[in-house]
Amino acid sequence: MAISRRSVAFVALIALGQASGASAQSARADRHSIDQAYAIVDFQTSRSGREIAQALQRHLDRLPMQVTYRQSSMADAPRSPGRFTLVDPTAQSAVGLQGPATRAPAGWLSAPRTVMCTGASWRAEAVQRVQARIEQRYTLCLFPYRDGRRRGHQLNVFASTLLEGDPAIPVRRSNEAESPAVFIRATVEAVERVTGRRGVWIENRTAERDRPFTQDNDALSAQTN
Repeated sequence: MAISRRSVAFVALIALGQASGASAQSARADRHSIDQAYAIVDFQTSRSGREIAQALQRHLDRLPMQVTYRQSSMADAPRSPGRFTLVDPTAQSAVGLQGPATRAPAGWLSAPRTVMCTGASWRAEAVQRVQARIEQRYTLCLFPYRDGRRRGHQLNVFASTLLEGDPAIPVRRSNEAESPAVFIRATVEAVERVTGRRGVWIENRTAERDRPFTQDNDALSAQTN
């Protein structure tokens, strides 16, 4: 039976799509989160979100990282600031609590999660290659609020240390200059300089590879989708 060129091309396209999907799944399976941290800091200030975002961008542009920015226009600030949430892309519904972490020589392993910042006026994604197998990723989100005379912004910073390759091979800890705590503190100080006020730390979960980042032992659990 003769097969048209269009049919051959269609079959080839399906095969290519299946191969691409398998490759993507393989890449995801080869990538693990071995440490996470986050902080939420409040700034009561009359400074605009644009001024704060510009200060943050000046600070991030000086760092040895690849950074992308996203600005969102907002008509009115809500009475209460928003908050970041996490999505587990490995869950069947694409939304679900992170499963239990597993112990390996490289650290506590869990699936990398996607950060959602619904309602943020500004967002930044920063990536730093710490070493051949280790990548440090940061998501920064700025949430405005205004309730009568009380107004300001809350800065959310989520840090994730990602491992590529075999988790059975141990990895060294990052030095102090590369730690999420140093990055978060410097980011907060950049906002403090432009606002002229100290930030109020609402939540702060530091990186600690000796314990897993699970839903039952930290404040992030209630906000994890």
